[in-house]
Amino acid sequence: AVSKYIIIWACNTMSTNLHHWPFIAEAKERGAKVVVIDPQRIRAAKKADWHLQPRPGTDGALILAMMKVLIEEDLLDQDYIEKYSVGFDEMKARALDWTPEKAEKITGVAASDIRKLAREYASAKGAAIRLGVGIERNAGGGDTVRMACMLPAMTGQWRYAGGGILQFPVWDHPVKWDSVCRPDFIPKGTRVVNQLKLGAALTNEMEEKLDPPIMSLFVYNANPVSQAPEQNKIVQGLKREDLFTVVSELFVTDTASYADIILPASMQAEMPDLMWSWGHHYLTINLPAIEPRGETLPNYVLFQKLAGLMGIQDRQFAMTAEEMIREFIDWQSPVMKGISYELLRDKGYAHLAIGDPATRTPHAEGKFPTPSGKFEFKASAAAAGNFIAPPFRQGYAEMQPGEPVDPLPNFIPPRETPATNPQLAKRYPLNIISPKSHGFLNSCYANEPHKIRGQGEQFILINPKDAEARNITDGAPVRVFNERGSFEGDALITDDVMPGVIVSTLGYWSSLSRSGNTVNCISSDAYCNLGHSPTVSDNLVEVALTNRGPSKSSGAVKAELERV
Repeated sequence: AVSKYIIIWACNTMSTNLHHWPFIAEAKERGAKVVVIDPQRIRAAKKADWHLQPRPGTDGALILAMMKVLIEEDLLDQDYIEKYSVGFDEMKARALDWTPEKAEKITGVAASDIRKLAREYASAKGAAIRLGVGIERNAGGGDTVRMACMLPAMTGQWRYAGGGILQFPVWDHPVKWDSVCRPDFIPKGTRVVNQLKLGAALTNEMEEKLDPPIMSLFVYNANPVSQAPEQNKIVQGLKREDLFTVVSELFVTDTASYADIILPASMQAEMPDLMWSWGHHYLTINLPAIEPRGETLPNYVLFQKLAGLMGIQDRQFAMTAEEMIREFIDWQSPVMKGISYELLRDKGYAHLAIGDPATRTPHAEGKFPTPSGKFEFKASAAAAGNFIAPPFRQGYAEMQPGEPVDPLPNFIPPRETPATNPQLAKRYPLNIISPKSHGFLNSCYANEPHKIRGQGEQFILINPKDAEARNITDGAPVRVFNERGSFEGDALITDDVMPGVIVSTLGYWSSLSRSGNTVNCISSDAYCNLGHSPTVSDNLVEVALTNRGPSKSSGAVKAELERV
């Protein structure tokens, strides 16, 4: 709330980070300018002071052009750069190739707006950038995040309370990650399959064939049929007669419907847990309101029983929930001042002692978690491909070493756009983005009738120009397709999306959809350039009318979007 200038970048705040919005609104009331950068006019964009709409996957070009403006118009904090960073001169040389006019051709954002954004951002002493994961959902997403994080270092925003980059404050919580994750349990050479590649893994269509193939699958706390890309491949793999699948679940989800065995999982009200957050600085304890019903088991008990059957004797598999909570938190950390297990048990929550937000400036004098301790425009860890967060580096790096990457980030164009893949665009000319749904939590609650009524059945936002070119009327039933698959929904014609882009939200269940598929059937399983992040906003599709009638809820969805 103390920020003077707030950029919400690729984060659907009012749908997926709602507890943050009151602080943004408070800062706005105090005079802060709120800027939303997103290809869609999302709810937050309609409440903001300014909305910029870059084409999907082009944010990196926008950032580089901002950098050039900051450099050429002497809007840098040279003192901060010299004292608390390394590698700026080399990054500067790269950024100087990017004029706002060059970026305009790629992003669709006017050069004048790029200059205005850079000037306003640099002049605000206490400017915050809230990065959403949407910024990384394309081929060059990793480098885009790296460049976005450079802006506050270039302008010295870290000197001011409310300035810098805001993403997930999970790292401020004093969690003993090596105790929680136990990388030492993973034998050297263990195969790793990213869930994004689950379809290819189950059908053995990986670039390097799995030998032996996957013969068993255990799924918990996940619904990959809905949430992972290449949906059709996943279903094809789950149908294998020789695959033994076990799912621990509360409901018969799309994934659980293919299981050989379903294990009943406990609900939140039936199990103890300690929560740290991706969105605030509270530790919260969850104490069971009732005992687990029937044969339901909390996750930790389920794995303890499995470990016992497998003959694993480590003490962790004999600990009570309270013992684990006491073990996994560094209670002596300065941020735990005044906080004890007993306090959490009796009160339910406690705020970390991180200091007053009105004066907190953790990186005013550098102190970054880098090998140099400074902000690294040129990443010293890049040669080893070691971009894994420190708590997870041990063990994981041995299991799956990284590949060397360019120590200086750059704009990497999306793989599937009319500009970068014109041959594919002849058949599938529209870019699609698939943000999370307003009414669901990923795929949670998407089987509940009242939530479906609130969210509406699957819809496809389409610009009037694109709708007219396809003879699509508002509310008409349409099919979205590419070579990977197809799904159906109702067309909602709106200028909330730019021409050439459609939006269809994630989380719907295939079993409850009209076509038996949802948006991830068209999504590629390709990674972005760093971190094995998905590229679900880097896909080309086409849209066509179907013969089905529109759903009863399409009008309600349209009315809600217009109201917001």
